[in-house]
Amino acid sequence: MKQTIRSLLFALVLASCSSIVGETPTETVTSSSTSPSTTAVSAAPATTQAPQRQCVGAADGAGPVATGSIAGDALFLSREWFLCADDVVVVGETDLTEVASAAQLAAVLGGPLLHPHPELLTELGRLEPLRVHLIGAPEVAIPADTEVIDLTPNEAADVAGEVLGATAEVRLPAAPAASTVVHTISAINGGYRVVPPPTPTTGAAEPAVDPIAVARGLASPSGSEFVWLVDAGQPVAALSAAATGRAVGATVVAYDPADILRHPELGPALTGRPPSAIRSIGPEPANFQWGVEVLTRGVQVPGGGYRVLPVDRPRRYVAFYGHPETRGLGALGEQGPQATLERMTPLLTEYAADGSQVIPTFEIIASIASAGPTDGDYSEEWPPAAFEEWIRFAEENGMYVILDLQPGREDFLTQAKQYEELLKLPFVGLALDPEWRLGPDQVHLRQIGQVNAAEVNTVVDWLADLVRDNRLPQKMLIVHQFKSTMIVDRETLKQRPELQMVIQMDGQGPIPSKDETYGFLTAGTEEAHWRWGWKNFFDEDSPETASPAFTIAHDPVPVFVSYQ
Repeated sequence: MKQTIRSLLFALVLASCSSIVGETPTETVTSSSTSPSTTAVSAAPATTQAPQRQCVGAADGAGPVATGSIAGDALFLSREWFLCADDVVVVGETDLTEVASAAQLAAVLGGPLLHPHPELLTELGRLEPLRVHLIGAPEVAIPADTEVIDLTPNEAADVAGEVLGATAEVRLPAAPAASTVVHTISAINGGYRVVPPPTPTTGAAEPAVDPIAVARGLASPSGSEFVWLVDAGQPVAALSAAATGRAVGATVVAYDPADILRHPELGPALTGRPPSAIRSIGPEPANFQWGVEVLTRGVQVPGGGYRVLPVDRPRRYVAFYGHPETRGLGALGEQGPQATLERMTPLLTEYAADGSQVIPTFEIIASIASAGPTDGDYSEEWPPAAFEEWIRFAEENGMYVILDLQPGREDFLTQAKQYEELLKLPFVGLALDPEWRLGPDQVHLRQIGQVNAAEVNTVVDWLADLVRDNRLPQKMLIVHQFKSTMIVDRETLKQRPELQMVIQMDGQGPIPSKDETYGFLTAGTEEAHWRWGWKNFFDEDSPETASPAFTIAHDPVPVFVSYQ
């Protein structure tokens, strides 16, 4: 009896909750086949015969769609992928040992794995199986004239071993610490081998579309191109999907449905595949489609991953602020791109002292507050082409770029739209500076400007939609503030998953005053969705510019630091 094989398969799927499978086998277990039980012997010879029907294909799609229950989802997969089935395996949902053995048996027999459900008898009638294998004696109705084979979990493992041959091999690939698993179950060399899926080449031409996929309205080349995403916290669902996936050649991936972009390790399994080939087994979580399209495109943010601030390690952005053609507006304009990066480099090292990954950043003033009316808005908007050299340099050197807006009397959204093409780049974010947002009759330097959260929210929605529509990874949105009145109704700022908002305390002056302002602005925001930034001035801060160690000692710790 192949208890070892069954246990290893069970353990491997459970590992989907905490690890990602690597390439190099680290353990091989070989178990000799023993004589199966009397019940199992009667089943084994029949399962070794060539199937009489072609059962895997475009099913009629009748019956319930995915319900979110394990039994309902198993029915959904069966109805979608099987026209018929010579063998069907049925098992309850509560005993993981039984489910693991049943999944192994279903994978070997090439039939669906089903669970007790009100629609089970109807589905068995549609499939017209020759044999129904009951694992663990579930109480279900079976169509007349169908051979019923009752098996214990141990006997199911024996039957699988008999079909595979005298020996069965389970290879456990290396599993570095992570929280997602990518694997497929394959019958290779007379045994089970659990392997990571191949990584498609990004940008490669898509293969010819399979007629079955066309019939379902899916732009997938073939069943083998499908990736089924299953909640890593639902091992029974993962086993059920893996059993059916084995029959149709689909890859099963256990993931975190609460945040599909949380773990970059998921990307290689999806990159280069058509988004329509990625399926959620179970309820489709919020933002699933955007996440899938980001992962299949495969474009990441500087530093890696698909989120501005990863959840598994600290990341900080350190920027030089200014305008490329004006030395008087900040450190960025005092030299060219290469010299700016070289000048930043010592600071980058110091800002990594707390273990953070540091991303060098250009914060470019795209529209400059003007003393005169210019075109009526008291703001001079520079054409996107003016920043081409800096944008290209940033891309080539793994840097992030922030476009900063000083809109005068114009609203932030109108100005932001002028830089839409630059904002479609995955490494370009946006900053709004309310200090330079004027009322209808105001001019600069007679008051400190302000913006209502409702206006910021129009930018939030527009920018988030731009990210979603262009299959972009998450983007940074900064809002400057050094007085409480600068952002009216700040608590109503919207949160969108496509954006990471940062509020930057950007005042200049004596360090004690800046500390006091930072503490006042951040108080009571522990549960807010935004993170915090800090600004240092080379010339205006006193008695001297704060050191990196002093800057990051603040609570909350700044994730964005810029220098002017």
